[in-house]
Amino acid sequence: MTQTLWLGFMLTQRDLAQRYRGTVLGLLWPFLYSGLLLSMFTFVFSLVLNVRWSAGTEGRPNEGALMIFAGLVPYLFVAEVLTRSATCITSAANFVKKVRFPLSLLPIVVVNSALVLAAINALILVAAVGLLWGVVPPTVLILPLIFMPLAALGLGVAFLFATLGVFFRDLSQLAPLLAQLLMFFAPVCYPASAVPPAFATVLELNPLTWFVTAFRNVVLDAEVMAPGEWVSHSTGCVLFALATFALFQRTRRSFADLL
Repeated sequence: MTQTLWLGFMLTQRDLAQRYRGTVLGLLWPFLYSGLLLSMFTFVFSLVLNVRWSAGTEGRPNEGALMIFAGLVPYLFVAEVLTRSATCITSAANFVKKVRFPLSLLPIVVVNSALVLAAINALILVAAVGLLWGVVPPTVLILPLIFMPLAALGLGVAFLFATLGVFFRDLSQLAPLLAQLLMFFAPVCYPASAVPPAFATVLELNPLTWFVTAFRNVVLDAEVMAPGEWVSHSTGCVLFALATFALFQRTRRSFADLL
């Protein structure tokens, strides 16, 4: 067990290092990317378009940009897990054909790397709130409670798409499209209150909606999510992860024959 955990840590470290190998800034790039992305949103939505997040109200300075970036934190995590896990098995045939290698580590590494980047995005968001609004709400201390079920959701997505990606190679081409569609079926770039009642059910069925709302409430509105909601969403995400892990374990013996 200890060896497997250490191997997972090393593979995650290697995965992150390979992304920025040969670049001048190296692992500083995730921080720079997030900072530039938030700066772009602030310039476009606050200075150029002067977008108000809540219609009919004055709103807070740069509220639209911060609201969108807060929604992007969980979305970018899920989108990256979805797109990368679809090929994490097929692109590692050398590991698949090693009998003693724990294949379940491959999708787990995808989730670990995405979690690191999501944590960086969350730190940039909190820093921006402090810089632009002058105060950081104490509710940011419960962000780890949001990341816990988010990680479980990521594991569920990773095991599912890693399994399907072996049997359906076209999934690697469909995954980016699915990730794009996911952004429009969750209130990432718009407030949930702006959705017509006829389509509100679609948002409610999307598990990402709760995470987007939770990030905004905790970081921007100083609100704590209801304990009952947290328990129900966490339980659902864990059960989803366990179900897809069972599917992965049941089908992994045939992976080597299909690669």
